[in-house]
Amino acid sequence: MTEQRRDRGSRRAGYTARAGPTVEFAFGAVFTSIRTIPLRAGRGEELTVTDLLPAASGHLWIADARARALKVYSQQGWRLQVLGHDATGLRCPVSLASLHGRWIAALDGHLPAVVILDDAGRPVRRFRLPELDRPVQICALGERRLAVVGSGWGAGAGKLVHLYTPAGEYIESLFGEPRNVRASERAYLAAVGDALYLGHTSTDSFAIYDIEASAVFSFPSVTARIARRVGRIVGFPGHLRGLFATSCGPLLALFACGTTARDYQYDLYSLDGEPMALGIPSSERVIGVEGPLFYSVCSLPGGDQTLRVWKLSFNGNGS
Repeated sequence: MTEQRRDRGSRRAGYTARAGPTVEFAFGAVFTSIRTIPLRAGRGEELTVTDLLPAASGHLWIADARARALKVYSQQGWRLQVLGHDATGLRCPVSLASLHGRWIAALDGHLPAVVILDDAGRPVRRFRLPELDRPVQICALGERRLAVVGSGWGAGAGKLVHLYTPAGEYIESLFGEPRNVRASERAYLAAVGDALYLGHTSTDSFAIYDIEASAVFSFPSVTARIARRVGRIVGFPGHLRGLFATSCGPLLALFACGTTARDYQYDLYSLDGEPMALGIPSSERVIGVEGPLFYSVCSLPGGDQTLRVWKLSFNGNGS
């Protein structure tokens, strides 16, 4: 049994992992598939999973930016609701977050705004984001803050992460935007308690912002540094495509590492930045997290998607 611990001031967060069996759908010897759910698109439609949120009710909320709608599915994969612009006011939903365990915060990537809905899909609150001009992701930071990732504007000029209260009051903006960033490059965020983990496609390190300690830490992204130094020579792009963390760790960094749309690689870090496993190949794209579980999606012919639920079974502290 391997145990990684993080200690900052009086706070401690632990992560314990035990070795487990590898099964047919496991990628590497790290994740074990425990459930597969077919997500059925409507007749003549194609489902695009831009973001996924398992709600407290058991329903699966999906942001479909291509269809410009929120879609609600059952645990068996049946579509229950389609919430378009008329129902939510969202022009292009790109990201979802759970708020207070009973509401869903949806981010509009076209009109910088957030809509908070109850589990029945009824809007509870809407507020604009005048500090942003290109929002891409939202996450809940504890119970008192929402963090939105995107290019800054106005009061948030030159910053990547913008904090709000659940009522929509602007708090502050954090992390300067890298210089000479191309339109395709962006930041990715994960939250654990009151700590924010930030990665950017144009940098080779991750940042941790500890709100309680008012401190910023950083640690290297091993895959990003390899890609930057030898990627052009060996044809290894190593583009960051996601950052995820369960409630107690580990931190999971997703990279697109090949020429096909299903060629991914994963790095695992403890919550203090210590490498746990590097270079895990997979054809699965992780899209969401619920408690200790990870969710991934894979496209099927006909517009449907397969959703898989994974648990971690790992013994080791690096590879």
